[in-house]
Amino acid sequence: MRKIIILMTILWGVAINGAIAAPQAQGLGTQSPDEEEKLDNAIEQLGYISGAAFQCAKLNNAPSLERDVMRVFSGITRLFGSDRAFFYAAAYGAGATASIDRNKCADYTRQFQQAIQKETLE
Repeated sequence: MRKIIILMTILWGVAINGAIAAPQAQGLGTQSPDEEEKLDNAIEQLGYISGAAFQCAKLNNAPSLERDVMRVFSGITRLFGSDRAFFYAAAYGAGATASIDRNKCADYTRQFQQAIQKETLE
C-alpha cells in the first residue's frame, strides 16, 4: 500500500500544471476510465521526461540516470503491470530520441530528479 502511494505521489508530482491528479490508492482495482486514463497519462509523461533528461545527461552522468530509469520501470512493472511499464518505456524512447530544445534541459533534469527523490520502490 505504501509503495502504491509513493508511486502515485511521484506520478502526480510530474504532472504538468497539476492537471493530472493521482487516483486513490484504495480504488486501484475499481478505477473509473477517467482515473485509468489519468494514471496512464502520468506514467507516459514521466517516461517522456525521463527520456528527455537522459538525452540531456552528460556522458559521465548517463549511467546513474539509466539506473534510476530502470528502478522506476521496475517499480511500475511490479505495481501496475507490464502494460503500464510499456507505456513508460515507449514514452522514454520518445523523449530520448525527440528533437528537444536544449535550453529546457535543466527543466527536464530537475523534473526527473524531483520525481525520483520521492521514489522508494526498492
